[in-house]
Amino acid sequence: MLAPVRAQEASVTGNWQGAYVCAQGKTGLTLTIDRQDGREFSGVFQFYAVRENITVPDGCFTVSGRIKNSGAVDIIGTTWIKRPAGYITVDLHGRIMSGGASMSGTVATPGYGNLCSRFDLTRTATKPTVDEACRVEAPAVSQAPRRREISLAAAP
Repeated sequence: MLAPVRAQEASVTGNWQGAYVCAQGKTGLTLTIDRQDGREFSGVFQFYAVRENITVPDGCFTVSGRIKNSGAVDIIGTTWIKRPAGYITVDLHGRIMSGGASMSGTVATPGYGNLCSRFDLTRTATKPTVDEACRVEAPAVSQAPRRREISLAAAP
């Protein structure tokens, strides 16, 4: 098993690509973290169809997060940028691994039960292709991530 990254060594700034699984099935995910101040960070969560599940619509929302001890991270969905009908934001609770090269964990849907299971992301050096509607500056880093609306990138 790969060792987690210590909180004081963790940086999540940059582009992460991978997938997660929710009620709609496997879904592509690009997480772009534009701002980090100590353990607090913010960015954009973009989801889309993958070859195994071509019916997923494109969507995106802003996120705020915090790095905890031992490289644990909490990423909270905050504000929709592009919201497909019937979708709600998700939260990610995971761990940064492999010297900061990967992140994985569980996908939560507070208030909606267990609609999702897991996510796996790999840091990428190249700027991913992002839907034009999702190209926004990340919100300023805040000390306490707040949920403005409970919704998820999963079909309920």
